[in-house]
Amino acid sequence: MFAIEVALFRLLASWGVTPDYLLGHSIGEVAAAHVAGVLSLPDACTLVAARGRFMQAAPEGGAMMAVQAGEAELARQMDGQAGISLAAVNGPTSVVVSGDDDVVERIASYWRDQGRKTSRLRTGHAFHSPHMDPILAGFDEVVSTLAFAEPRIPIVSGRTGRIAAAGELTDPGYWVRQVREPVRFFDGVRQLADAGVTSYLELGPDAPLSAMVRDCLGDDSRAVAVLPMMRTGRFEPETVLNAVAGAHCHGVAVDWQAVLPGARPVPLPTYAFQRERYWLDQPARPGDATGFGQGMVGHPMLGATVRLADGNGTLFTGRLSLRTHPWLADHVIAGRVLLPATAFAELALRAAAEVGCGEVAELTLRAPLILTAGAGVRVQVAIGNPTPSGHRELTVYSAGEQEDDDGWTRHATGLAGPATPTAPTPGPWPDAVLSPADAPYSRLDTLGYRYGPAFQGLERLGRSGDDVLAEVGLPEQLSGDDRGRFGIHPALFDAVLHPLVLATAGPDGELRLPFSFSGVRLHATGATRLRVRATRTGPDTYALLATDPADRPVVSVASLVFRPVPAGRIAATAATRHLYRPALVPVPLVDPADVTDTVVTVEPGTPREVLARALSQTQEWLADPHSAGRLAFVTRGAVPAEGDPAGPDPAGAALWGLIRSAQTEHPDRFVLLDLDDASQPLLGAALASGEPRLVLRGGQAYAPRIQRSLERTDAAPARRSTRTAPS
Repeated sequence: MFAIEVALFRLLASWGVTPDYLLGHSIGEVAAAHVAGVLSLPDACTLVAARGRFMQAAPEGGAMMAVQAGEAELARQMDGQAGISLAAVNGPTSVVVSGDDDVVERIASYWRDQGRKTSRLRTGHAFHSPHMDPILAGFDEVVSTLAFAEPRIPIVSGRTGRIAAAGELTDPGYWVRQVREPVRFFDGVRQLADAGVTSYLELGPDAPLSAMVRDCLGDDSRAVAVLPMMRTGRFEPETVLNAVAGAHCHGVAVDWQAVLPGARPVPLPTYAFQRERYWLDQPARPGDATGFGQGMVGHPMLGATVRLADGNGTLFTGRLSLRTHPWLADHVIAGRVLLPATAFAELALRAAAEVGCGEVAELTLRAPLILTAGAGVRVQVAIGNPTPSGHRELTVYSAGEQEDDDGWTRHATGLAGPATPTAPTPGPWPDAVLSPADAPYSRLDTLGYRYGPAFQGLERLGRSGDDVLAEVGLPEQLSGDDRGRFGIHPALFDAVLHPLVLATAGPDGELRLPFSFSGVRLHATGATRLRVRATRTGPDTYALLATDPADRPVVSVASLVFRPVPAGRIAATAATRHLYRPALVPVPLVDPADVTDTVVTVEPGTPREVLARALSQTQEWLADPHSAGRLAFVTRGAVPAEGDPAGPDPAGAALWGLIRSAQTEHPDRFVLLDLDDASQPLLGAALASGEPRLVLRGGQAYAPRIQRSLERTDAAPARRSTRTAPS
């Protein structure tokens, strides 16, 4: 642990990331002391080794237990009890007790009876308790031989929760008492918040402290960044870079030349990258797709699957409409029929299972899917190839079923991955605290959630501490044949969220809708009744566990985040077809300057001949270590522009497609210029402009840009498009 924490700190320092404060939890405080200059590396290693050796030599038979309770209420219960003490205060309702095994279990049993969560720590010793007293003298002899210095970076003391005073950390007795006294992490985080800290980076092999920090900050956590440098089971380089990038976006200075040596800033692409796939329409009900080279899925919303020909993933296709899935008409939000967020989760779970993934690690909802009477939609779920950690990118798209509608919308993105080996263990079900739900759907209706009979599954409701409890059932009209083909019916899963919709209800006109899921696992299929326990883990954030009536896990969600959505935004989404479109816009040219670009004038020829020459020139250019400047390809009539007397030159258009791909892979190495006869004198000015792509007509330069579109679904005529189907 110490080695990983110090190594991560040194890595950040090499990238120019310098902290304003340090806060360590238990052994992490020793790492903080070393990197701040309190202890040299040899002395810090001596302290860590001695600390571990003496603590493991302490009397066995102790236990440590995490309890969902506040410090004050736990102190009242422990008052006068021998053999137990407070080991850590990790949050406003998160403490750890330590001491004799029987006493710790008695305390934990009391809180479990109150409906609170408890969790035994994996240790055979009672650290930060009187069990440490026998080893303190020997440990003190070792610590007294070490050399200490004042910290060069302010450290928040884990013993006091305050910024360490002068002389505090240089006292050997501080480090002896540190193994015996409680860790005041909650106070330490609040001290940092009071000091104006807005970015928190966790250095360690996993991310337990990140969740604690959010819990400590409460509603204030919305305005800060809490970023773990490593996550168990995640690809480490990706996690580290994501944390550094997140810190950079939150105002932390990063030396990007050190992070990415040899790289240089480049302008963002000005072209809207669009991924479009064309597949045969699916029938209203899934049929036998094997004759078309596709596999059957057997899911009510997904009819077929196919492995992409280029090997870059798997595609699942289906069709939805209010005619084939009439129960969806009962899910009305802000006056619009929306596909439930739980339906996206069900689609992701099924697609993940089909490729051998047991968990939807992340799922973020990007845009609502609005259903209208008489119009169906095609659905695609794309899953990429696995990363070294076993995770796969996952994306959900939809498009209208009309033949000439080529506009695909990306609704959700995420990651599918391997599931953790063990299922969650539900606590005792406090049946006595639940009571019949008091007209919940009347209240939801007034808030803008008009759930029809198919989505009125909430039956009983209650609370146990900070947990929201509920019992939900699948309405009778949905218990037909399709029920068994879902992993979990979206209407039943949606009812699981209704108590949380009530709990997070915002101001008038502001809806709370699911925004992201993390750690979604399906433990059993075919459920019709569920017991639900939702634990608040942050602002508008909950962890969910739903079991069947026998308390067997059915579905669990490690984190579900709600976000406010103005009701008007949903209506606006329904009215807008394309928000933006590509266009050629006039741009000014600068005076020609000395440039080192190499210019290639594309000679006429067939598309095959032109592409072969261009590919050879491109490869030679990239392979030559002495090539400087950019390689510019000059075409004539390759790009259609207003006023052109003829259509685009096929060979030139194909070359533009090839070189645009090269520009994506090698930014600032290639230029594309398309001229007419009148624009030849502007060649030097065009090269000096720095634009990667220009079209010159009649002495004016045009660059591809993205412009806002005013087309609307209720007014725009259908666009004719050409489709390619497999033969």
